[in-house]
Amino acid sequence: MRDDLAPGNRFPSFSLPDHTGAEVPLAELAQGHPLILCFVRGWWCPKEQVRLRTLVGMQEEIQREYGRIAVVTVDSPYTNGALRAGLGAAFPFLSDEGRRLAQELDAIEVPDTKHRPFLPLTFVLDSTGRIRRSWCGFWFWGNPTPEELRLALREITRDEQPSYDAQAVWEAGGSAAPSAGIDAPVVWIREDGDGREIQRGVHGDELPEVGAEVSRSTLDGRPWVVESIEREDGRVAVHLRKAGPPSSDPLPQHHITAPLP
Repeated sequence: MRDDLAPGNRFPSFSLPDHTGAEVPLAELAQGHPLILCFVRGWWCPKEQVRLRTLVGMQEEIQREYGRIAVVTVDSPYTNGALRAGLGAAFPFLSDEGRRLAQELDAIEVPDTKHRPFLPLTFVLDSTGRIRRSWCGFWFWGNPTPEELRLALREITRDEQPSYDAQAVWEAGGSAAPSAGIDAPVVWIREDGDGREIQRGVHGDELPEVGAEVSRSTLDGRPWVVESIEREDGRVAVHLRKAGPPSSDPLPQHHITAPLP
């Protein structure tokens, strides 16, 4: 494995076809969120099937905490699609069938001359693509446990999100300073109607105009609009709030994952 694939360094950018055959770059996998990036031997390895079932068992909670999961194998997109469907995975499986990325990363399991698969590597990346933790599962016990992944994601969230201690931030003025949390030149801060910080993220360095609609809520369809742009010590914060009247629908608008009676 390359020496630069170490905590503190950004993971090298790459682009590979997913299980549908569509080319997907690393940044699109993460979408500005923490990412669990797994390099997997392939469908034929029973240890990897156990490892993947563990990830599938965590996918709901990781989605709820705004994380992402992605898997890379040397199998074809068609094979990845079948494996993904069989596991019930809701995250992308990427194909490095030609081993180009595997060779670039020096991450081929050399003793297996038949399959020439990836070493079973797991990386946890923060919202800016920096490596925070890594594991090698050549021996199965080298793979991270669910609790180790949870703790790594908790550490990232605590470092990146001032609202991890929400009441302290709200009582101190509503939103934390632009320099707090995510270490990026531009951070986008979602707030409630009174300016209390909910969540911050990274969505590129191009600044929108004040008053511009940048997206719509997946819960109630209301637009997220730029309320203000704050600059401090070379960092920029884009403050976003929802426009339009709040929903009067008494029913919950979150996607419900618990089975209903």
